[in-house]
Amino acid sequence: MKTYEKKVFLEKDGILQITDWIEECVKDSGVKNGVAFVNAPHTTSGVSVAPDMLNDLDLKDIQEGFSKIIPARTTYTHQFDNTTDTAGHTKAAIMNTHLALIIEDGKVVKGDTQGIFFFEFDGPRAQKVWMAVYED
Repeated sequence: MKTYEKKVFLEKDGILQITDWIEECVKDSGVKNGVAFVNAPHTTSGVSVAPDMLNDLDLKDIQEGFSKIIPARTTYTHQFDNTTDTAGHTKAAIMNTHLALIIEDGKVVKGDTQGIFFFEFDGPRAQKVWMAVYED
């Protein structure tokens, strides 16, 4: 197993494309066939596969969609830092904080238009992304 860490800083409701970083780590690992586990070890962030477009409009739509479904409000039972913190916890729980990616012939298996993204549902915050690469 090889492990990797990327430190990131995202503004409120920030989105970061991490596909290139993941592919570089897989190449560095030397694993030809196996699995990569990606983890966002925070309660207000998540990782997901989404359209890897030339602009980030689709990704902003995802953030806006989450905010419509789970708005910031003062009536949450749990208020940790602020009203958006609890909404961020709920959004991260729905999106999920981890991904498993197949590695075949030394490359991450994904669709032609898929990218891998780190989402921050609160912020601004300094966060981390962790990845572990396992060989078959």
